[in-house]
Amino acid sequence: MKPWKKTALITTLILALLLIGVFYILNWKIAKTSPADIQFSPQAESQALQLDSIPTQPKNIIFFIADGMGFSHLSLAMMSQNETAAESVWQQFDIRAWHDTRSTYGPITDSGASATAMATGTPTFFDVIGMDAEGNSKTNVFELASSNGYNTAIVTDSYVWDATPAAFLAHTKSRDNAKDILEQTATSEVDILFGELEDIGEGEVPELQETMDILKQRFQILDKSLALPAQTEPLQPIAAIYEEDEIQDLGSTPNLPELTTLALTYLTKKDTPFALMVECEEIDSGSHSNDSKRVLKGLKVIEETLALILDFAEKQGNTLVLFTADHETGGMAAGVDFDEYPNMKIIWASQDHTATVVPLLAKGPGAEYFVDVDRNWQIGQILKSLIKTE
Repeated sequence: MKPWKKTALITTLILALLLIGVFYILNWKIAKTSPADIQFSPQAESQALQLDSIPTQPKNIIFFIADGMGFSHLSLAMMSQNETAAESVWQQFDIRAWHDTRSTYGPITDSGASATAMATGTPTFFDVIGMDAEGNSKTNVFELASSNGYNTAIVTDSYVWDATPAAFLAHTKSRDNAKDILEQTATSEVDILFGELEDIGEGEVPELQETMDILKQRFQILDKSLALPAQTEPLQPIAAIYEEDEIQDLGSTPNLPELTTLALTYLTKKDTPFALMVECEEIDSGSHSNDSKRVLKGLKVIEETLALILDFAEKQGNTLVLFTADHETGGMAAGVDFDEYPNMKIIWASQDHTATVVPLLAKGPGAEYFVDVDRNWQIGQILKSLIKTE
């Protein structure tokens, strides 16, 4: 065999062995990370928490849900702050914990199942609103509060019938049953409803005028001036309804901080306990599209809204502030980038929900009961225990 042919043969053999090795390594890694090899357990059936006697119950409860926000989003929020700024809103919470968001369907949840678990204290199936996995309606914390003399309020930058607010308003087998959710909202005891509507008139989503007619059965609809009605006894139910994406970042008029302030102003016209749920949906929308700029804008909205809530709670006293997310979206991470300063770039693993645990922060009377929470349905059970029943 000629020397050049021998060299070519050896080179070919080496390349073939290298290709086989690379193929084997790649397939070995894939096999090792296959979900089929991981023994996932669904959300366990809820059981009554063994709470100690609760000597102190808050007069007011403010529950902030940041849709889609995981620990990486929280890290990004903290990193983007000015280091010389005053104490951040995140540092003001007394309790800093986490919880697992899985549903009875599996490790990945949706807003319907997760919000229902937190609103009712019962884990449930994907897409379900206000019911357990068998289709039984479960009392939510707003219903319990209203029946015991509390005023209740919802402020969201999403649709008022969307999954997260719906879990505090309705009981239906699918989050897509928009008309059913709206009709139940109109017969609910909620006193304030601020949010958006989707005007498509298709499927289960009614046209805007029909939706407004439904809501007018209970609420006085505020005009663009947002002038509050004269004090009534009992509190006159009010709603402020906006078009899709009209409530978005801090440049919007109105924005989430402004609507939250308006709700708190109205709720404190009477010396009556209240439960308020505030939702920021921007993190979820931005993360689904892997839009880092939208996520950053959403984080600023959350921080400004939380700042005014914490300030209100400090001045008002006897108010529990609870912050969490329904799930994480996008598998976001802050990764290294040596090409420019700062040496960081945003990396996305997905355009959908993930199984990542999410932050749980609490401040005020009752906050200590959230220290050992590890499942989302436990939040709902604790909140119910903190309602002063007559």
